[in-house]
Amino acid sequence: MGGAEPICSLECRLAAVAIVIATFLGAPQTASAFESDVKQDLALWSLAFVNHDLGDDWSLSFQTEVRVKDEVTSLDEAIFKLGGYYRFNDWLELGIGYKYIYKNDGANDNVAWEELYVKHPFHVFGFTHQLRLEQRFIQDTSGTIPRIRYLIHATTPLGPRFYFALSEAFRYNLVDKGTGPVSGFEQNRLYAGFGVHASKYLRVELGYLWRFELERDRPSKSEHVIRVQLLFATKARHPSRGGS
Repeated sequence: MGGAEPICSLECRLAAVAIVIATFLGAPQTASAFESDVKQDLALWSLAFVNHDLGDDWSLSFQTEVRVKDEVTSLDEAIFKLGGYYRFNDWLELGIGYKYIYKNDGANDNVAWEELYVKHPFHVFGFTHQLRLEQRFIQDTSGTIPRIRYLIHATTPLGPRFYFALSEAFRYNLVDKGTGPVSGFEQNRLYAGFGVHASKYLRVELGYLWRFELERDRPSKSEHVIRVQLLFATKARHPSRGGS
């Protein structure tokens, strides 16, 4: 195996990355063309994620995130997320947890969630599929709003320490309460970023995320987000989840 030629050289990987980035950057303009009333904004999302293994099968994670909006001038949200995971094998995990979202000028959100992770390689990319069912308890909205969230995430190495990451995610509300979030499709997120293995315990990732969100009584959002992520693994095993 040591003498085999790589499936794709570094130049090939960089070319694939350039094509993906060009596609991602064109998506916001394409989507906005279909909406006559869209609020554009520049935002900064700063995230720290910690994963701790509890033996071979179980692990815990904690995530905190601060989001700044209005051309990176005012606080939008602060997010705290705790999760527990069971690893069935190298490609399948199940997670459950809780997330609290503080919104500076909106209704706070308490969320219980369950997630299924499926990992598999394809050519030069390693893929992760994440399917989440959420039970949302939103301030000033009666009852529970269940939401489905699906994310596909891919990475490819760019040498021994650096890598490229991209993802596509959507969120879909299953009920309509007449207030609060819209029913059906709510959000779409596209992300592309570069990361570095700063140590065997720490990854640092910087990227661009575009979020399109439908609002009930306000213009739809088209946010261009600078995203900074610090991803810690206390036992040097970096899971593909995190920052979601």
